[in-house]
Formats: sequence, C-alpha cells, structure tokens
Amino acid sequence: MPQSQPTGTGPLTRSAILSQLPIAPSDFVVEIGAGPVPFRLTSLIIDKYPFENLERHGDIINVAPTIKADATKLPIADQACDVLFASHVIEHIPEPWKFLQEAKRCARFIYLEFPSAWREVMYAWSFHRWLVEVEQGRLVFYKNDIPQLFGDLFHTHYDYLLDTWSEYRFVELNTYLYTKTAELACVVSSKTAFEHVLSRSAQGEKKLNFPSRYGQMGIGSVSYPLAARFKTLLWSMTPAALIKLRNRVAQRRNSANRPEFAEALLPRLLCQACRVARLSVECESTERIIACKACGARYRATDGVFDFDI
Repeated sequence: MPQSQPTGTGPLTRSAILSQLPIAPSDFVVEIGAGPVPFRLTSLIIDKYPFENLERHGDIINVAPTIKADATKLPIADQACDVLFASHVIEHIPEPWKFLQEAKRCARFIYLEFPSAWREVMYAWSFHRWLVEVEQGRLVFYKNDIPQLFGDLFHTHYDYLLDTWSEYRFVELNTYLYTKTAELACVVSSKTAFEHVLSRSAQGEKKLNFPSRYGQMGIGSVSYPLAARFKTLLWSMTPAALIKLRNRVAQRRNSANRPEFAEALLPRLLCQACRVARLSVECESTERIIACKACGARYRATDGVFDFDI
C-alpha cells in the first residue's frame, strides 16, 4: 500500500500534497465527512451528521451536494466512484474495517488522511476511537486510550498562529496515503494506543535532550514563506469582533449556497433498503424525494440534504 510522495521544494503542506494527487476534474470523487476544508474536486459529500459539529471544527463547506449516510453503509453503486476521499474521518468510525470494505466495493482509489501519533498525543481528542498507523503496508488500528496529557492547552489556546505552525509541519502531524482500494489491508492491534506510544518513546536512560535550532539561529525547523508571515501579521492585528463578523457572514453565505442535488448522480447511488441502483427523483406535493423503483423505499431531504442513513 504505497504512500504518495509529491515532488517539489519547500515545506510539504497539505495543499501541496493534494494538488499533486493524480485526480482529474472529470473523476467522480466522493468525500466522506468534508468539514470546513473540503477537497476542491469533490463531486458528492457523504456525512452521517451533516448538521452537527460535535466532532469537527466547523460547518461543512458546500462545494458539492450532500447526502446523509453512514460510512460503513455507503449508498454508492459497485465501482461507481473513481476516488473516495476521507480526510480525518477513519479515526472517528467505531468499526473502520467495515468502511474499508465499503471503499473496496464502491471505489477504485482512496485518499486517507489521519492524525499522526504525535498529533494524537498533543490533542488527545476524546471522540477519536482509534490511533491509526501505517505499518508494513497495512493500516493498524490501536484502540485510543491516550489521556489528555496537556489538558486543554492545545484546545483552549488554538489560534491562527498555531494553525499556521501546524500547516507547515503537516507531514509530522498527519499521515496520508493515496492508493488503490484493492491494496487496502488492516488489522486491529492487541495493544492500546497509549501502550503503542509508550513502547516507541524513549524512557529512563534512553531519553535524549534535543538542542533547539531556534536558540542558536533564530529560526525553527521551518522557514515560513513571506506570504504566510504577512497573513499571520494581518490576522494578529485584526480586531476579534471583525473576525467574528466575517465568520458569521461566511456561515450564512455557505448555508444559502448548498449545491442542488442533480439527477445525474442517481445512476451512481444505491437504495439502502434493497441495495439496488434503481433510483429516481419524484415530486410529492411541493417536496422532491428520491424513490427506489425496485422496493419503493423513499428518501426525503432536509435543507437539501437527502437522508440515506437507514
């Protein structure tokens, strides 16, 4: 299961990695749990909780039509998807191996992204069910029991400066891979996440003191581009009230601009009741519904999001 390695100089940011993925604008890309930073080529968003932000840091940005469904029972026809895109999702799923089986069934390729062990130790999110590692060409799931060693430090004091710091340390704080779904393999470890982290950490006399390059040279491990420095400076000088107003305006605009569900998507979808791809859009009074011609199941929409979570 090879991990994609973009080329180029400078910091390997997330945007640089995604821009070099071999995904064409014509590909049908289904994104699971898009959140506030969706993939630019997403054709369809699937999310189990499209109107709740309990386990993400902001609203789903409406770059594509959205369907409510569970990642372990995707309403996508067999091999109807060119790329399944799942960024910071798999660690949330109670039974991620079922999601991987669904990925193999409905998609040819998959992009996975999830926090590294370092990032899990920093934040220790309580809603992450798993610490995920790539070991010997397969995904290894460790039941997440990492305590919040830093308390609320990285949660309460998270700001734009930390966001910029994290962006330019993407490869240290995240794991990513782009691969054929046929090559996916996984195992659940007998170790817990904390046991795994401790087994890899230097202890006792094996501990080392690492000299700081910042103290010696006045720079960190990353030399920030001029544009990033300028943007950070502007952000630090902007009044908090103005930032909140900007966010409220953007939120209202996003809510009003959800792309309408296109009937051209129907041949790619499965009925969740009978698992047959024979769906059509019908009008019931003033409401559009999706109906299954095979079994008669009907799927209604709330704020433009059709509910396939059955």
